[in-house]
Amino acid sequence: MTSPDNLFPKRLSPRALRSVLGWIVVGIIAIIVVTVLTTSVHVIGPSEIGLRFNKAGGARGLTQTNVVSGYVLANPLTTQIISYPRGQQNYSFTRATTEGRAVDESFTFNTSDQVTLNGDVNFGYQISPASAPEIYVRFGPDVRAITDNFIRSIVRNAITRQASSYTAEELLGKGRAAFEDASQKQVAAELTPTGFLVRNFSFIGELRAPPAIVQSINAKFSAQQSAIQAQNKVVQATAEAEQTVATAKGRAQSILLEANAQAQANKILAASLTPELIQSKQIEKWNGVLPTVSGGSNGGFLINVPPAAK
Repeated sequence: MTSPDNLFPKRLSPRALRSVLGWIVVGIIAIIVVTVLTTSVHVIGPSEIGLRFNKAGGARGLTQTNVVSGYVLANPLTTQIISYPRGQQNYSFTRATTEGRAVDESFTFNTSDQVTLNGDVNFGYQISPASAPEIYVRFGPDVRAITDNFIRSIVRNAITRQASSYTAEELLGKGRAAFEDASQKQVAAELTPTGFLVRNFSFIGELRAPPAIVQSINAKFSAQQSAIQAQNKVVQATAEAEQTVATAKGRAQSILLEANAQAQANKILAASLTPELIQSKQIEKWNGVLPTVSGGSNGGFLINVPPAAK
């Protein structure tokens, strides 16, 4: 049977107790060191803009000198390290709930002829490192919230203002490119001074318009195309008629020239037929046989003229 004394460990010797206590102290120190390093050392990568915000002391606040990178050691009690993305931020404001947020983020605006259009926009921007402290003080650290609120409002206002200078037909046709350029310039003019660098701005797909407006524009376009086709047929018929007239005139002039030439030739030939020439030609044709004369039954004479020699 086990003795009750064996159920409990024997009392440690002073030396062993000091050793155990020493290891406990070392473990506590290691935990403290790991905790301090975990909460005090920050790594700001090349794709980030690091900011050191002083929460206490005479240097309380955030200045340009607080922009940091690489390994940064900071006291979590008095200093806060935050970061912004350095690379380009691309965001699509669309009607589809599968892009951006799960809500309709498209833009609706009116044209100069009071037609309501709707469109999706792809927008890209970067945060200027030099302006990062001011952006943090003004907007805070949440880049997504900045995009959803401040950036979106600037884009919406620019689109609304520029659209009022175009008709619906222009925006649904050749005027769209100019509309995009004007909207991007206005967005850049408002965002650049605040530290946001505009990288791209474009509408995604076709602008959406009321069906009646689309039908009206299509009907007008169809009528214009029909008018152009009819005009082309008139031009073609006129050209063909002019060609026929020209051909007839050419043939008439050709016949006239030929007739004039023949008449002139006949005139020259007639002028050359003198009695002497005719007699000469007859002599050239005579074969030397005299005409034969014989009496007829009625008392007349028959003269047989031999054929001319050929």
